[in-house]
Amino acid sequence: MLELSGIEVRHLINEINSKLIPGYYVSGIVGITRDTFLFKLHHSVEPDVSLMLSVNGLWLTRFRFKQAEESDLLRYLRQEVERARIESIVQSGSERIIDLRFRHLDDRVVTIIVELFGNGNVILCNETMRILAVLNPIQVRHRILKKGLEYHPPPTRGADVLDLSFEQLKIMRDKTEPKNLDILRWLGRNLSIPRKFVEQIAERAKILAPDIGHISDDELARIYESILDLVAKLNNENLRAIIIEDEKGKARDAIIELTAGSQKSNSKSESIRTASFMDAVDEVLTNEITDRLGSVKTTEFDKQIAIIEHDIEEQNKAKEQVILKSTSIRKVASRLMSTVTDANNESLDNSSLREGLASDSADIVLVKGKKFLEVSGERVPLNGSSFAKISSLLFERAKELEKACGSIDVAKTKLYKQLENLRNRASAVQSKVRIGEQTSKEWYERYRWFITSEGLLSIGGRDATSNSAIIRKHLAENDLVFHAEVFGSPFFILKGAKQSENVDQSILEVAQATVSFSRAWKDGLSSADAYWVEPSQIKRGAPTGQFLPKGSFVIEGKRNYIKGIGINLAIGVSKASSHYVMVCGPSSAIKRRSEIYSQLAPGGLDPNALSKKVKSELVRVTLGILGIEKQNSDLLNYVKLLGLADITRTIPSGHSKIIITEKGKSEAVGSGI
Repeated sequence: MLELSGIEVRHLINEINSKLIPGYYVSGIVGITRDTFLFKLHHSVEPDVSLMLSVNGLWLTRFRFKQAEESDLLRYLRQEVERARIESIVQSGSERIIDLRFRHLDDRVVTIIVELFGNGNVILCNETMRILAVLNPIQVRHRILKKGLEYHPPPTRGADVLDLSFEQLKIMRDKTEPKNLDILRWLGRNLSIPRKFVEQIAERAKILAPDIGHISDDELARIYESILDLVAKLNNENLRAIIIEDEKGKARDAIIELTAGSQKSNSKSESIRTASFMDAVDEVLTNEITDRLGSVKTTEFDKQIAIIEHDIEEQNKAKEQVILKSTSIRKVASRLMSTVTDANNESLDNSSLREGLASDSADIVLVKGKKFLEVSGERVPLNGSSFAKISSLLFERAKELEKACGSIDVAKTKLYKQLENLRNRASAVQSKVRIGEQTSKEWYERYRWFITSEGLLSIGGRDATSNSAIIRKHLAENDLVFHAEVFGSPFFILKGAKQSENVDQSILEVAQATVSFSRAWKDGLSSADAYWVEPSQIKRGAPTGQFLPKGSFVIEGKRNYIKGIGINLAIGVSKASSHYVMVCGPSSAIKRRSEIYSQLAPGGLDPNALSKKVKSELVRVTLGILGIEKQNSDLLNYVKLLGLADITRTIPSGHSKIIITEKGKSEAVGSGI
């Protein structure tokens, strides 16, 4: 298992902070395992990001996962952290402790503390650092971690390698006992630096001393300079890394590449270079999570497989015993048949015959005054019978036992079929644990968007920030701008409308999207008015002496009204160039370009409940379209993996209901829009 050191954690945090600009908030949290959580981060104008938080580390992931495990901690995290903005991600010195600070719109602050040492821990605290929830409660001599108590970090161990002075290093050397301690062990023990870096420090410092007791001030100074150089390089977020694979081709370790070719892979392993340490950690730790998930999900299968394997083993033992018994009985029967004399029972008592019978595990026993010939636990009454009669009875018994072997073989065949079926099912579950890479999104997917029936792109704002962004960043002279005469109306842009000959249907659809995504939906209106204007009519600044709220603009000149537009939307799954996307817009446009879609109307369920209903309906209809033989299709996998938070973010605000869910016309969404 990959264990991140303190300086590697600092490198990861630097890389994460370089990508998470201010404004990202938590749109959803998924429980992957009991101690691993995926935070979906959204920004009004930047691409969505997935942050993986685990007792093994903190990193940005490119992979998608199914919801796997619910837990009390997960419920607290959703309750306290969802919809809050990330304010900071910091490390406690060089300790393997990470603090993630979140702030809500009402200024309420919550902190998540991730401890990466020992068995690891995740602790949720309020702004006074009182523990709201903890993954692994602790009660030891030096600290207690329990709900309701104040969080205190563990005692520090060794010096902070990220803030180390030469004087501290000298003091550590002088106080170290015993003096014959190996230098590499001394560095690792006092600075908590992993061996792979300790070896590089010693190599670069060119240390000749055999142990810490013989190291000179000059050598110590060279060690100090090597440490500073290492820390400086690890603070660079652009370092490449190496993934070490095992013999099965699975990523098992990640190493920061400080100098080209500085790391050599094990002869039994393969190595792959990556663009960043984050990419390498993502691959390695995701593999570890996948293995754990597969183990958890196949536990019941494993129990059943173990039971069947035990039953097969018992059947094999039983068959072996039956064959041994049958063989012994046949040997005794053959011995008696080879005796030419038709002796009476008493003749079985002669010593030579008794010795022969004994060698074949047979003997004459007396039970309640009657004599029996006993062979391997089987008894044949003598009663004055001839050797031929006794032999015949023994042969019959051997045949009966051999027939039983056939029944054992039939039972074993059934068990082997059950075993194969269980192994196939376990293998199928294992293969579906990790669900591929996240697809890169187009720039317009961060806004509300859809493709009109005539093939034009329309984008709209979700809030004041994105309203401002689409006008300031994406409005061009050949576009048209839409707004509604309704409070809370978004701005929508119809891209390239002035260059197209046929735009009548597109104008109606964008106008319908504008009113439907306004307050009209939440208020349950059946229709509303919208208008469109030229880009030149949009003024980005307020008139002199006036204030213009964020996301608002001054519109000059004539407005082209479209009256009495019906409030109507649909949410569907469309096929882009290489992947599926979820789109919400006017029913006429969504139906035309979707594989499957649900038509919506105002009123009914709240957004969370509707999201569950939409997903359920889309899965149901997809299964009906594909049939049993094609139920592993990409479309079905996409629909099954849809996050409820992603659906909620796509649908309009307010209560909604599903009118119908059915197959669309499936015209693909182009990628070169």
